[in-house]
Amino acid sequence: MTIDVVMPVFETPVEWCREAIESIRIQSLKANNLIIVDDNNKPGDLKEYLYEQATCECKTIVVKTNENKGIAAALNLGLSNCTSDLIVRMDSDDIARPNLLELHNRYFEAFPKRHICGVQIKLFSKSRVWYSNHPAIVTKEFAYSDLGFWFVNQPGIAYRRETVKSLGYYGDIPFNLAEDYALWIKFLRAGYLIYNRKEILIDYRVHPKSFSYAPDRKAPEWYEFLNQQKKSLYE
Repeated sequence: MTIDVVMPVFETPVEWCREAIESIRIQSLKANNLIIVDDNNKPGDLKEYLYEQATCECKTIVVKTNENKGIAAALNLGLSNCTSDLIVRMDSDDIARPNLLELHNRYFEAFPKRHICGVQIKLFSKSRVWYSNHPAIVTKEFAYSDLGFWFVNQPGIAYRRETVKSLGYYGDIPFNLAEDYALWIKFLRAGYLIYNRKEILIDYRVHPKSFSYAPDRKAPEWYEFLNQQKKSLYE
């Protein structure tokens, strides 16, 4: 089974991006392709670094958006360039544990009827460390009744390429409005269960510009979008 890793990049500090990319390159099971999406980054050190990666021995492909339309559009471009059986999502400021791809490969070979699987993460900042504790199985009923919206992580998740393609990838999501949650709802509405491994396989960097912790993700329209997605499970 082959694996492609998709990593969108937008104005990430170069040193963090380097750590993220290297964590994929040193995997115990090598990726077929690492697809980096240059989401219209400004000229500078980061952009230069990204295009240097395309010349390295690792199979690295850099694709570019013409303008920054948000992470959903960048991910759609990255996914459309994938050719492997499995796709693993990686963020450009996080660090993958060395056995992330190997464990996903074993899992999907052992369970050929499963289509999406997340992992647990260690969240770390300058002042604290804490951990996710997602359920082993997420059903449509669980997602609908859950008081929150955090039952699987975007970084480290794996899904079958043909399955996510059949769902239309991330779709046309308004700029920076929970494209990850919208995709999980798509899987559940289509009748798929979402699984989570018990192992911690991603070190998730928390900082003021972390997408999940940005101020606009606390705005009323953010929660309105999430609730609309949740309600759609039974529409």
